[in-house]
Amino acid sequence: RANVYPTREFLARGRQKTQIKSWQHCQADNETCSHITGYCPGVQEARIKRHNQLCELLVDEAKKKEWVVFQEPLLKDEQNDLCKPDLVFVKGDQALAVDIRVRCESKSTPLADVVAEKVKRYQHLKHQIQELANTNTIKFMGFPLRAHGKRYQGNYELLKELGLSSS
Repeated sequence: RANVYPTREFLARGRQKTQIKSWQHCQADNETCSHITGYCPGVQEARIKRHNQLCELLVDEAKKKEWVVFQEPLLKDEQNDLCKPDLVFVKGDQALAVDIRVRCESKSTPLADVVAEKVKRYQHLKHQIQELANTNTIKFMGFPLRAHGKRYQGNYELLKELGLSSS
């Protein structure tokens, strides 16, 4: 959290400019925690795995509350572009379209802005999700987390909608 993991960039502080600071898995100039956890293609598979584990956790808990869940449904928009929201929860006459985002700590973008971005990204799929879920009541939600686990207060709204504990 304090960005003091012994990365090459950290170990080179205060040393001569000849000290190697570059990351061994890609061509990044500096091996920093934020690069490793958020951007490096060398660890992209691990980032995807972490994202998918979060999705699975929500899916498993929602199913215990009798929600039907569509994971990454392939939906075509009006321009025939393929879109995949992470999760669509359906129960009764209600559907929740949710997209999870694990954001790197160094990004200065507030998590509320990430939510707005996710909602805007999928709102145009309202008719497709209505057809998929067989309901007219759809709520679009983002579910952002920081890479090191910081939660967005608004995430509790989704947990409440699903009937889950907020702890």
